Amino acid sequence: MGVVPTDGVEHLSSHFSEAFTYTKNWLISFLCVSIIASIFIDQIISFWINSFTYGSNELTIYSPNRWLRMRWGTVLLTGLLFSIPYGSYLLNRFIKPGLFHNEQIIIQLFIIFSTIMLSFFVPLCWYFIAPSIISDLSYHTQIQSITERYDISIIYTIVLGLTWAFVISILSITAQAVSFVLFDKENLESNPTKWKIHMFTLFFLYLVLLGPLSPLWLPLSIIIILVTHLIHGIFPIKNIALIQHGYQTMNQDGSINRVAILDCDCEDSCPKLNNPPPNAAVIRSKSICLNPESNERLVQILNSNNYTKLVITGCNGKPIPKITTNFLDSKSIKIVGLSWLDQRGSHPEDIEMINLRKSIEINDVCGNDFYFDSSKIIEEPGWGRYIPRGNISLPQYGEN
Repeated sequence: MGVVPTDGVEHLSSHFSEAFTYTKNWLISFLCVSIIASIFIDQIISFWINSFTYGSNELTIYSPNRWLRMRWGTVLLTGLLFSIPYGSYLLNRFIKPGLFHNEQIIIQLFIIFSTIMLSFFVPLCWYFIAPSIISDLSYHTQIQSITERYDISIIYTIVLGLTWAFVISILSITAQAVSFVLFDKENLESNPTKWKIHMFTLFFLYLVLLGPLSPLWLPLSIIIILVTHLIHGIFPIKNIALIQHGYQTMNQDGSINRVAILDCDCEDSCPKLNNPPPNAAVIRSKSICLNPESNERLVQILNSNNYTKLVITGCNGKPIPKITTNFLDSKSIKIVGLSWLDQRGSHPEDIEMINLRKSIEINDVCGNDFYFDSSKIIEEPGWGRYIPRGNISLPQYGEN
């Protein structure tokens, strides 16, 4: 089956603790770099100003407030840019154990791309490209017989705002790419996570694009959203994905009941499960018995929580590879096969009764109360015989 990602059965709080530790370490590095940058901030700004071809008599600063924003904005930007490589290393270290090899490659490429763009391309543009562009614009827009004097704080604020906008955009796209890998398109958390990142991005862009840059906020926001959706469309749907997390319940005897439903479509032979119970985790798969990677992912998902029962919709569970069943036995996870492909249990054209039968079975194995008209249940007439419309049969499901 190959190497299974090392996502153990540790409680969720341990993952939050690890994330908190990594975030704290990055913030400490960010603050340390910012403090060091504040010592040399005058030299940094002077070096940038001297890169222009203007003379000292052509430059002024009309607002002390802008001068303070120049200093603090540059300090924070310098701290962020120099701490990004360390933050990228911590991010990769945090998410790597829960990813397969191909997912790790995708994430690492995005992280490397964003690190290069922020740590190398931004300083290059700041000190070499931006002064050249501004000087050329000044030359082509100058008015004859009028002495030119430039408010360097305005120029600096514009460049600083554009730089912050670029940094926020790159970080947003990288965060979206990470979320696309962690959450499949069909996962219930996919869209909320995507739009939460959008909201944070648009808010921070609004803060940095104030004043003369405010007209850029709307078009830049639209571009980021479109690029994000374009990247989202590039990512293929996974062969297997956790689309609902569920939660554990307690049986009448006091035992814990945590159910995972394997909604396997058996290569498009079995229809998808609609309206699953909220307490059940739902794992959607193309074909669990024909795809080795799907088995690896299934083991990873089941290993991440203390599941007590695995419900398989399409078959009775017998086709599952032995190495997977051995894992289930080692974790004392019961296999419940509903055999929807083999047991019809309703009239083939009675959609309402088909859905009712599925809901009864699913809620039964999940330990939920589900009220229905028992007069609609009849005995199984045998294979090949039609069940009248408005009736269903409920054969016993297989449990291993």
